[in-house]
Amino acid sequence: MYPDPFPPTRWTLVLSAREGDNRDSFEALEHLASEYWQPIYTYLRGKGRTHDEAQDDTQGFFAYLLRRDFLSNLQPEGGRFRNFLLVCLRRWMKDEVNRVINVKRKAEIALEPWHELELHGSASLPKGSSPEEAFDRSWANALVSRAMTALQERWSHRADLFSALRLVVESPGSVEPYAEIAARLGMTEGAIGKAVHDLRRQFAEQIQAEVRDTVAREEDVEGELRYLVDLLRR
Repeated sequence: MYPDPFPPTRWTLVLSAREGDNRDSFEALEHLASEYWQPIYTYLRGKGRTHDEAQDDTQGFFAYLLRRDFLSNLQPEGGRFRNFLLVCLRRWMKDEVNRVINVKRKAEIALEPWHELELHGSASLPKGSSPEEAFDRSWANALVSRAMTALQERWSHRADLFSALRLVVESPGSVEPYAEIAARLGMTEGAIGKAVHDLRRQFAEQIQAEVRDTVAREEDVEGELRYLVDLLRR
């Protein structure tokens, strides 16, 4: 028997729970939400919310999103968690009464300190960008950040080499000459070239894995990845 080429991801696990209460599915939704709260905050800022208002609304939205009875009414949007989350946010924002009530609750979810978010500049919109495009761009940046974190952990046994080479992924035009890196780390240029090849391949694999975890079908991975990469290149 051949292995399943597309095993259940967090998003497909969430979708499978629409017919009943499933603790694993709720935890999968909670985990996805915790990873993608920054685009929510960015979208709200783009809609004119102040920092404090966007902070309260982000917490309130997640309090709504993570209710136990939410899964029974879940409807996927194009099989992509990114689309689903934005549609849910828009619907929630239209319901002012519900929004005000939920703002008073706190979602049981660990979020990055708000002052750090401000320092990162996540609240600013590129000139001419819509809140929707800012949402997607923040989503793409969050995905890349998680992929880099996973890659850093994978290279923890070669931390110095990873530190020297991470720019081959983050900013290829800023990489030192291989000869200089090799001399500093006591390696050959050939070994540095091999490490660069491995790092790029592993990063591409990690990015695909991150995208795969937020779509319902294997055939959606390539299109979603192409769209997010194009956003980051603009």
